[in-house]
Amino acid sequence: MNRPARRQLETWVEALGEGRLTRRTFLRRGLALGVTLPVLADIVRLYTPAAAETAPTPQLLERIKKEGRQLFIANWEEYVHPHTIPRFAKEFGVKVTYDTFPGNEQLLAKLQAGGARYDVIFPTHNFLPIYRAQGLLAPLNHEYLPLFSNLLDKFRQTSFDPGNTYTVPYSWGMTGLAHHTVQTRDDPRLGSWALLFESGPQRYSGKLGLTDEREEVVAAALQFLGQPPNTHSREALREAGALLLRLKPHIKAFYPGVEAKKALITEDLVVAQSWSGETVKAQAKNPAVAWALPREGGTGWFDAMAMPKVAPHKVTAQAFMNYMLRPEVAAENANTTGYATANRIAVEKYIDPQVAGNPAIYPPAETLARVTFLETIPDDVLPVYEDIWTRLLGA
Repeated sequence: MNRPARRQLETWVEALGEGRLTRRTFLRRGLALGVTLPVLADIVRLYTPAAAETAPTPQLLERIKKEGRQLFIANWEEYVHPHTIPRFAKEFGVKVTYDTFPGNEQLLAKLQAGGARYDVIFPTHNFLPIYRAQGLLAPLNHEYLPLFSNLLDKFRQTSFDPGNTYTVPYSWGMTGLAHHTVQTRDDPRLGSWALLFESGPQRYSGKLGLTDEREEVVAAALQFLGQPPNTHSREALREAGALLLRLKPHIKAFYPGVEAKKALITEDLVVAQSWSGETVKAQAKNPAVAWALPREGGTGWFDAMAMPKVAPHKVTAQAFMNYMLRPEVAAENANTTGYATANRIAVEKYIDPQVAGNPAIYPPAETLARVTFLETIPDDVLPVYEDIWTRLLGA
């Protein structure tokens, strides 16, 4: 590195250490200057200011004590850092019962049945209007959420929960294609949903996978057909259903996210509709796994923390949500799960540089432009989706 470039880097390092330059900006400038990512990552770790703890007040701990010092959580599998729950339990003096669920439909059904008395749940954005309409959620007291301002603006005050009355955005990601580069390297349909719908039956029959989320499966077929994934057109939906029925004999299984990851690692799947984070984790175990957002587009989603109306430990639940909003906690979770955090401070200061630079987790603007966030299915269109799904699973 020549002397002017070294001086420029030193100026940026000083700005990073003083908090005048975000990690992402520093990384982008450093890479443009020709500095390698490992060197930049070491600089970031050395010069980023340490996280400030937001310890619970004695008053909050007393309220948690009165509630019984217990917390019941239902979350997606492998969706927090292994230390997150134990550290919260120790700091707040709480016994945590932690369950996982495979999909949104299963979690919603548990809440609708009335037998699941969870304190914190993690539903996906397009299911939130259903929870709200059915009166399944308790409103949040934002006095217990002083770190709410840490969230990115685009995840605050969304149409799915105006004013964030019921939810605290947690994590977000994309649904696209995972594939094994050794088997697909000469496939002319790479980068398109055609890899699944056209090459799939011809070249990878029995090695194809779809998610077990109805809306996402139908959306993939719609996008391949050139239709908007949130269309209400019954004709377009029926065409998508027919396409999926033709593909069904070649599908190995409909996978929850974590199970798809395992099948990709073992190469039981060659091409799969997959969540971005699960593909990232599969690639860490098997470098032949690759992620692609199809040129026709993919879907986007965010999961949020919410408090069921029947939650028995509401103060403790909101203390947990605020704990999860600590930027260092949010960053640790994001670094582990392979999904992007909705926490602005975590993104700016604490995300691991190699994670921040992974386009499957934090996509560039041109990729994000091809991502459509799914909407809640209207009641008048829901029977069409139910018919598609019933036929597809029964075929």
